[in-house]
Amino acid sequence: MKYSALVNAVNEILAGYSVQLTLRQVYYRLVAAGLIPNTRSNYNQLSNQLVKARESGDVSDSRFTDRSRQIEDVSFDSPQQFIETCRSTLKSRYVRRFWDSQPVYCEVWVEKDALSQVLAEAVYPFNTIVAPSRGYSSYTYLLEAAGRITRYCSDGKDAIILDFRDHDPSGFDMSRDLQNRLDKYCGWPDYVKAKLAKVKYERREVEVRRIALTYDQVKQYSLIPNPVKQADRRSNGYVSQYGDQCWELDAIEPNELITLCRTVVDSLIVDRDAWLAIKEQDKSEREALMKQLEGMAV
Repeated sequence: MKYSALVNAVNEILAGYSVQLTLRQVYYRLVAAGLIPNTRSNYNQLSNQLVKARESGDVSDSRFTDRSRQIEDVSFDSPQQFIETCRSTLKSRYVRRFWDSQPVYCEVWVEKDALSQVLAEAVYPFNTIVAPSRGYSSYTYLLEAAGRITRYCSDGKDAIILDFRDHDPSGFDMSRDLQNRLDKYCGWPDYVKAKLAKVKYERREVEVRRIALTYDQVKQYSLIPNPVKQADRRSNGYVSQYGDQCWELDAIEPNELITLCRTVVDSLIVDRDAWLAIKEQDKSEREALMKQLEGMAV
């Protein structure tokens, strides 16, 4: 694809989204539009061309994100800058746990860190945690998550994990693995205490719901396939059911992914009155905290 045509196509894609996109998301939009074939060499070529386009200013750097390489800078020029940062943080980050008002607790889990920003945009109005698992989650990551879920479900409510992963052998196995390990680790300290005391332990219910990708979604969105990696030891069972093609979650058009996620999360709100009440409480508490912060700035 010629450089000028590529720049125009990429800028048109980026203009259609309020969120930053990853290189892979832009690539799949170009493939879906029939502008480039779905091959590794074309992906690498696109990466090289976009470096040139961004260096020259033909494509804006601010429209891209790479969440796998985040650096946190917590230094300040002055106390006043710190206060200003606190103001901004308070406006955007102080939010009540809205799920405290509901009979269930909800989190969104996603296989790829690069897609967590897209799903965070989807669930922002619901103050719902988005947890990127980066493939198979580590023991430490799962144990921390299990502790969080156990703590937020301490009043006896159940937890629902909305799971977003590739439609491939490993992606399906990751959903299975997540369910099994959360079943094991949620309430782990209480389980150990009950075992030592030789009393019955009532385990909390944690349900991992695979929201995407499904085969119906693959057909609905006419997603671009990739060949199944035959080296994957889980491929035999997958191929026998779906054939030798697989599909990446990145291939879903980002706005469709946002709508899908938002719709599912919204459907879990059972008590709308309680939800609105805790949002009002959240608003009044934020206003009170802002007044306290303004007093510190005098």
